[in-house]
Amino acid sequence: MSEGGPPASVLKRAGFFLVIGAILFVLFDQFGPYQSGRGYRPRPIETVSDAGVVLDRTRDGHYYLTGTINGHEVVFMVDTGASTVAIGDSLARQLQLGTCRPRQYATAAGTVTGCEAVAGQIEVAGLRLPDVPVAVLPGGDTVLLGMNVLRHFRIEQQGRQMRLTPVVS
Repeated sequence: MSEGGPPASVLKRAGFFLVIGAILFVLFDQFGPYQSGRGYRPRPIETVSDAGVVLDRTRDGHYYLTGTINGHEVVFMVDTGASTVAIGDSLARQLQLGTCRPRQYATAAGTVTGCEAVAGQIEVAGLRLPDVPVAVLPGGDTVLLGMNVLRHFRIEQQGRQMRLTPVVS
């Protein structure tokens, strides 16, 4: 028996678990719902069919679904309290929405100065909508799916699920 420290097998096991822990940390940091410097990024839990989409509520209590704005994939958070689709100003620049008319918006955080642009097309839950007004707000990186798009769906919530069914006009 050697004096002066733990046996080599204990050190090997400890090293093995430290390496596994480091690998898991990096994977969760890069791909998990909490991403370094980017906050909480839930992944939509959605089932899309011809009849619409069924969303499962995420751990943060919200409903998310994928869609596109001008052909660029985004993740929308369903917000029945928002009048219009709302995006952050950095995403608006990436999407090249064009002219943006200055406007004041009443938000949950108070009155915010932003601007209104028009998305050439928004596609969500199998529905394509042309020329959709979009609120461009400073800072935020959550894309809100507001009532100017949601009004095209019948919305049903039961338990931990929300169903969006396109309304045929």
